[in-house]
Amino acid sequence: MAQSIVKAARAYLAAATEIERAGLRPELEAFKGDFDEIVQALRPQPTAPVETGWLLSQPFRSPRLAGRYPEQPITLFVPPDYDPATAHGLLIWLHGGGQGGGDIGKHQHEHNPWLNSEVEECGRVVCYPSAPPSQRSWARWQLPEADQYLADVIEELEHAYNLDPDNVILGGHSMGGMGAYHMAHRFADRFSTILASAGHWDFGCWRSLLGTTLWINQGVNDAILFRRRHGTDVAFARLARERLEQAGVDFVYREHLGSHHLGDAIWVVREWLQWSRDRRRDPCFPHVVAVSPRGLSPWSDWRRHKVPLAAHENVTDFHSIPEAPHARWVTIEGVGSESIVFDMVVMSECRDEVEDDWNNVTFSLKRKNVPGGVVEARIREDKAIEILPRNVTGLTLWLRPEMVDLDDVRVLVRGRERFRGPVQPSLVTLLDSYLRRRDWGLLYPAKITITDDGSWESRDQLNITPR
Repeated sequence: MAQSIVKAARAYLAAATEIERAGLRPELEAFKGDFDEIVQALRPQPTAPVETGWLLSQPFRSPRLAGRYPEQPITLFVPPDYDPATAHGLLIWLHGGGQGGGDIGKHQHEHNPWLNSEVEECGRVVCYPSAPPSQRSWARWQLPEADQYLADVIEELEHAYNLDPDNVILGGHSMGGMGAYHMAHRFADRFSTILASAGHWDFGCWRSLLGTTLWINQGVNDAILFRRRHGTDVAFARLARERLEQAGVDFVYREHLGSHHLGDAIWVVREWLQWSRDRRRDPCFPHVVAVSPRGLSPWSDWRRHKVPLAAHENVTDFHSIPEAPHARWVTIEGVGSESIVFDMVVMSECRDEVEDDWNNVTFSLKRKNVPGGVVEARIREDKAIEILPRNVTGLTLWLRPEMVDLDDVRVLVRGRERFRGPVQPSLVTLLDSYLRRRDWGLLYPAKITITDDGSWESRDQLNITPR
């Protein structure tokens, strides 16, 4: 293996500008050797013995991330039988809490012994991260910076432990359950399964979850008359179940007779962890729905009946949700001028001191027209790729040999053949696929980019027949 190629590839991944990368491309493009060997040399290789058991309040130490997130250390559990020669699964658990900040991962470990005992038996490296601090948001796991933080948590742990990138699961309770709904939308391709426990959601485009399995855990008595409001009412879970089933997304629903407390349903966490042992992510899942933007609002506050509406102008503000162009092997390259339809949950007024309001409170599904685009892509049995774009100006398909015949790739967009022929694998393409998400499991050595040729635009929201 040419060490000069490995050096150039490292420099390419570390480059801060496109100009720097452009200078490295010719040498990398010329390489026709074994890409897997290059990837193996580039990936972190943690081999040293490590401390096992609970490790509280750990700072970020990896080369790229050392010193970052001083207010958001992570608490870890490393199984006693951890072996650096074997790739391990990873569990990330999102805490509850609301507004504020601090070392919540440590706090969670100290105050949740029933959860600790379950995760200690799951066979995975376990991480309790700390949500971004905010004195404004009640949904800190839905802040835009939370997405990057969790991606960086995974990268940090990959430098310390031998982890399988296709065996990462995520769960959360209360505010963490809200964050789990959000991360399921943002990163359905990052986690093999996600558990949303006692959470809520405000916006949803559920088909973007295709390819992963969402577990929902909810107590019927989460809202308690005059004591606990409806912020994580069982109705949110029931509406999610309804839409997931209609969207054809794989899910498991568990409803119990307890309240909001995680201890009331720790058996669901145990069942989910057992079920997850032999589940792994499929980077080549043949049915992908890419949607941008997508996710939940970080400004949700279901107590707005107590405060003048003007103080909650962001309660249905979708503009704070950033773009999310990548989904497994599809990238949305641009969004048009129209909109797409999302689900939205609306709660009726419920005054804390009025029992009739509590008995008659309703939660309903409504539509939210959002400036955004969607690409639905399927790999057929004959290996042809069918694409349905909606309000996008271009898209990229990232490919592996196990997905299609790279010597004869066929792509149909709305029934019209837009590409037919060979696609040359490239080390540069493979490295670019990593840079999309800094994810060693989502690597693709070939790609095709297709732009709107004038046939994608629809006449109106009700008629998608091409002109």
